Amino acid sequence: MARKKTDTINTNISKAGKTTKKSEKVKKTTVRKSKKVVSTTTSEFPATIFDSVYHTIVTRMPQLIIPVINDAFKTRYSKDVKIEQLRNEFYRKNGKIITDSIFLIEGHLYHIECQSNPDNTMAIRMFEYGFEIALDRAKTTKDYLRVQLPESAVLYLRHNADTPDVLSVEVSTPKGDSVTYESKVIKVQEYTKDVIFRKKLLMFLPYYIMRYENELDVIESDQARLNRLLKEYQGICDKLEKILEENGESELYTDLVGLIIDISDYILRDQVKARKEMNKMGGQILELHSEKVKRIAKEEGQKELAEAIKDVRNGLKPADLKKKYSSETIKLAKTIA
Repeated sequence: MARKKTDTINTNISKAGKTTKKSEKVKKTTVRKSKKVVSTTTSEFPATIFDSVYHTIVTRMPQLIIPVINDAFKTRYSKDVKIEQLRNEFYRKNGKIITDSIFLIEGHLYHIECQSNPDNTMAIRMFEYGFEIALDRAKTTKDYLRVQLPESAVLYLRHNADTPDVLSVEVSTPKGDSVTYESKVIKVQEYTKDVIFRKKLLMFLPYYIMRYENELDVIESDQARLNRLLKEYQGICDKLEKILEENGESELYTDLVGLIIDISDYILRDQVKARKEMNKMGGQILELHSEKVKRIAKEEGQKELAEAIKDVRNGLKPADLKKKYSSETIKLAKTIA
């Protein structure tokens, strides 16, 4: 069995509390899940669109982070568990530190960063962020300070063969004691669409198109290949709609499909035909979903009106009618009855 790939940074701390030595050691072993090198483009993409989508998800659809936390940290939180999002800005003398997201769930702290590309400074950054988070919630007595570092993970939207599975920082004290702080590495492109749906990692879907970055020219020039991509995305959207409706979360569908379109539009920005076809398909999907929602709402409204008419005819008291129906429904029911 292949060993877990780890980025380790050893940090010795002097008695004065300052860092006196840093050396980064990367243990290179075979990628755990696959020997295949997943798409990592050489061009420098601005992270704005990816960060924007991530922040939209965690602020407007925070329940989608729960399956990610469950998968990364082997927890079993329910989808309706209470999530408290903590402040992610920390001020120091030399500037401001901003993290992507910090969550408090049932007394446990979770810190998650979203990265578009591998970064060899990420281990020390995660330790720095974690330490700031811990200090912000430190428990202090007269002569004693207790800090609790958060569980932490990095979402890598792209990765390569050298991307580790764990980021580790080993801290040594003057007495010779040491402690290792680990951050999980989540390689989004290692999750197939079947695994994404099975584990309910729906927040990964907007980034799904990124695994095809090395095939964009072929997709643009080969109509058959483009058709396969369109068919795959149609299937993804159909399955997403079904799952969300079954879970009573159909309101998320429009938001998620919108984010899928946003990132595919960016990734395909230089592929005129593919971009046009993807946008066309996305628009049709949203239009069909909107019509379906309106039809269901109309059917439910008609059903509610029929029940209100029945209650009015049966002499239900006005106070009880108000508890069950809107004033508009009651007025219409009385007119028809």
